[in-house]
Amino acid sequence: MDMKKLLAIGISSGIIGFAWTVGSFMLGLSTVAGFIAWSSFFAAGGNGMKGVKKALIANWSGTCWGIVTSFAAGPLIPFIGETGAISATNGLGACGIILLSKVSLVSFIPAAFLGWSAFIASGMDFPITIISLACGSFAGFASEILTDVILKIMRYEPKEEMVIDKAV
Repeated sequence: MDMKKLLAIGISSGIIGFAWTVGSFMLGLSTVAGFIAWSSFFAAGGNGMKGVKKALIANWSGTCWGIVTSFAAGPLIPFIGETGAISATNGLGACGIILLSKVSLVSFIPAAFLGWSAFIASGMDFPITIISLACGSFAGFASEILTDVILKIMRYEPKEEMVIDKAV
């Protein structure tokens, strides 16, 4: 990757990252979940709404697996303890993510695991996680657009000004 593109990505990421962090704090969203979704967007290859769809649906699927496993662990705790219950249901959830990946809509396995991680990082708050993941995906999309704008600006080369000699 050439230096201009790397610099443009860095500038756009800095701007969007700053805006996301401020916005997430102001709105009470999960900054971490947003950055996880942003990462998922780029891991999915970016590419506008195609990348948002591929990453975000898988992120949300992983969040749902997080909910299922947390609810499933509760009844098992009296029998196998908290660590055993969480471990068993997490193992089943991980297996579920892999098996469900046969469905093309949720086939992006890393993003599903990242969505589950975002749910845990967000204090297992489902609405906050879902909203933060959506915002993060669109932050990725916005940074992709801003990178293109910055690249166009960086490639702008003004024509030499015509100098006219004034007769004295």
